[in-house]
Amino acid sequence: MTGPPRLLLGASLLFWGGMTERAVPGLACALLIEGAHWTRVRWNFSERAFLMAWRLCVLFLLLAMVLVVLQGARHNAMAKVFSWLPVILLPLQFVQSYGMSRTTTLGTFSMLVRRRREHALRHGLPFREVRFSFGHVFFCAALLASCLGELADSRAFFPGLLILISWAVVAARGRGWRGLSVATACALMLAALGGWGGQQGLSALYRYVTSGRFSGGGGSGMQEQQTSIGSLGEIKQSPEIKWRLLPEQGRFPQLLRLASYGTYYTGNWRVNELPGGAKRFLDDFKTPGTLANPANPADPDDQFVIAPPDLGDAMATAIDPALPRFRLRGVVPRDRGLLPLPANAASLHEFAFDEFERNSLGTFRLKPSQPVCDARVLWGDGFVTEVPPWQTRAPKLVKGQPIVIQPDLEIPKREAAMLKEVAAEIGLHEAATVEEKIALLERHFLGNFRYTRYNSVPKDLDEWARRDRKVRGYVEAEDPTFLGTFLQFTKAGHCEFFATASALLLREAGVPTRYVSGFAVMEVDRKTGEALVRGTHAHAWCRAWDEAAKRWIDVDLTPPDWASFETPRASRLQAWSDWIQLKREDLLVWRDQPGHMTIITAVLLSPILIGLAFIGRNLWRSRDRLDLERARRHGVLTLRATPLTALEKPARKWLGERPPGMPLAPWLGQLAPRLQQPELLAEALELHHRLRFDPAAAEGELLPELQRRVAGLRRDLAGRGA
Repeated sequence: MTGPPRLLLGASLLFWGGMTERAVPGLACALLIEGAHWTRVRWNFSERAFLMAWRLCVLFLLLAMVLVVLQGARHNAMAKVFSWLPVILLPLQFVQSYGMSRTTTLGTFSMLVRRRREHALRHGLPFREVRFSFGHVFFCAALLASCLGELADSRAFFPGLLILISWAVVAARGRGWRGLSVATACALMLAALGGWGGQQGLSALYRYVTSGRFSGGGGSGMQEQQTSIGSLGEIKQSPEIKWRLLPEQGRFPQLLRLASYGTYYTGNWRVNELPGGAKRFLDDFKTPGTLANPANPADPDDQFVIAPPDLGDAMATAIDPALPRFRLRGVVPRDRGLLPLPANAASLHEFAFDEFERNSLGTFRLKPSQPVCDARVLWGDGFVTEVPPWQTRAPKLVKGQPIVIQPDLEIPKREAAMLKEVAAEIGLHEAATVEEKIALLERHFLGNFRYTRYNSVPKDLDEWARRDRKVRGYVEAEDPTFLGTFLQFTKAGHCEFFATASALLLREAGVPTRYVSGFAVMEVDRKTGEALVRGTHAHAWCRAWDEAAKRWIDVDLTPPDWASFETPRASRLQAWSDWIQLKREDLLVWRDQPGHMTIITAVLLSPILIGLAFIGRNLWRSRDRLDLERARRHGVLTLRATPLTALEKPARKWLGERPPGMPLAPWLGQLAPRLQQPELLAEALELHHRLRFDPAAAEGELLPELQRRVAGLRRDLAGRGA
């Protein structure tokens, strides 16, 4: 069999269009490829034509890579490119489907093979030409591209994939669906189940690997719901640039907040849960208000997004031209992610988005409309993006009296005694003001603790106690937790430990506090003035409420030398990678400006369209038709049909479609190894040639003999399961 059976490539292209949500390209490609079976138009493509088609495919591949990068794909760029494989390889399949030859050679794809063949011909050496049908490669490419589609995890994917692969296997065996053995069917089912299980396992592994803390540019999902401490050995963050701060007016903020958390359970900070079964109240994302730009009232789309929740009539202060401002630029996941902003952000300008929300704790959630998020951020000390501390009533009464819960003062019972002991040791209860309490904590941490990237608190404290005698007494005498072990024993940890300890100790001292995760702004390019925020700059701190001043205060008590631990010496490759990333983001931002995408599309597509028009013109002028009637009209061919043509239909089940331009007799001659009486086929072919080409042949005698032999051959093929 030289190529895939009829309709298989069309079905695979329709399947690809469905799985990748590209129904129109899939249908167009399917009609073009299957149209070769519905028309007699053909071209006598030479090997050079195959080579030119392959080079055109490479050009399409490069164009697809450019367009995918321009669309903002980063980590999955190659997957997106390969999802377009059927379109990329379409020129070569067109040459295969509409050419006279049903096979191509390895020389089409390899210069080394072509040179070896030329050398062999030049010196008279033997050379084995490897020929194959590109249709099989195209079929596999369509299935691979389908696996990379958006709907590859849908219920229809594996049944459709199983049907197409089974169809291809049955066609390759040449016995039809009736010849499909039980063993082959079971093998196909097991392969499908194994593939489905592998896909589910890889998806679970991907979710596990990518659900860690500080997920980069504000990943969505668990990052906005909870975080944890003590679950890692070494804190390893990527040096990749997550965000850029471009200077415009004034200084940069020192901290960019991703999310705030109000409730602590042992080892975990959470957003939307309260002790005692109180109602869930913090999952309250709401769209911030907007204010028209007074400098451009004619444009309704030119608006400021107001960051503080309750400015009321003072909204105009959030767009004051005198406020410090910078441009924030980075990538947010397409589904939804968190936007890092200063805790005292005032407003955002020139900011495009599909959805933008803020919750009560000052966490901003974004569904971007563009590959690169780009916004002008105005900020100042007089603004706050979260609400003050609040209190709520527990759903149950205690001794007939309602219990008032203050979420920002809640301490888990397991840590309460330990925190009270540490706070008494430091003298927090005696301090009068919030500033004094923070100063006491700062002296305590700086004098007795150290920063480490390694989590020195083992995940299993019992196992640690069995290995270390010094720990055994502590573990047996206490009810140790990660936080208690950090504060009373190891006194070494990363920023999450310091932020958690600061928040809970301040709560013990009566100060409402919240835990915060985000980034520290610490790397400024001296040449450009831009601040680069990398994964290694991920940080945690807390926000304390100053009741006297009625404001929140950033409290960052991690030892100042933590930055030297998290900022290793950059390699040359890192500098090159940074340059590429920044130029790419700048290009994407420029592309999204009005009118620029039209320029890019015209520049990229004009040479392709001109080339395709030139090729199409040449193809139209050099077309040929495999039509016997036209040849007879021109007196070129006067041939008669014989009973041998009755073998063509049953022979297709063994040999596939007869290649255009291939005579019937040589094609049927390939059946000889499959027949019980191959000599009968040889006699039939001889009679066929005599009837067609011998003017002196006695048709009355030869025709009945040929009919008898054709009938015998049909019975032979039917008996073998054809």
